[in-house]
Amino acid sequence: MNGKENIINKILSDADERCAEIVADAERRAAQTVGAAEEAVKRDREALDRRLQAVLQEKLRNARANAQLDGRKYRLEVRQRLVTECYDEVHRRLAAMNEEDRLDLIGELLSKFAEDGEIVYVTKADSKGVTPAWLKGFDKNLTLGSRYIRAEGGVVLEGDGYEKDLTVASVVRYLREKTEGAVADALGVRDE
Repeated sequence: MNGKENIINKILSDADERCAEIVADAERRAAQTVGAAEEAVKRDREALDRRLQAVLQEKLRNARANAQLDGRKYRLEVRQRLVTECYDEVHRRLAAMNEEDRLDLIGELLSKFAEDGEIVYVTKADSKGVTPAWLKGFDKNLTLGSRYIRAEGGVVLEGDGYEKDLTVASVVRYLREKTEGAVADALGVRDE
């Protein structure tokens, strides 16, 4: 039995050795897998950190751009408000002129824009000064209209198939279209 025992012991010994080799190989592979996993986690963490930094920088750029845009919008609103207040003040002053100054303004408008044979319509308040006799002084064959316009001053000229609105509101609108940039520059609120 000694031979059998030796064979069994030999088989068991070989099995133990083989088992030890398998365990050692498994532990080596496990260590390699853990090492590779740790390296992959490290690379992923670094990539994630880079991505987070990129996202943070992008958010900062967006926040800065939004802040600059909000600043421009605010400056534009202020500019518009200041310019509008200027033209509103011009409108108020023109509408509040005394009778003599209103008559001078109407005279300037007629001298500049009236054409021969037009009908001149005025406000009821200006009808005292704008008379057919006064209109004759322009040598343009102007006729005083039979109805009054509803405005804060100025005139409306009517020709054959057309009207020229020269009321205070229209004159101020026209002036604004032509001079708004210069007014904004004078106020120091020009767009950038």
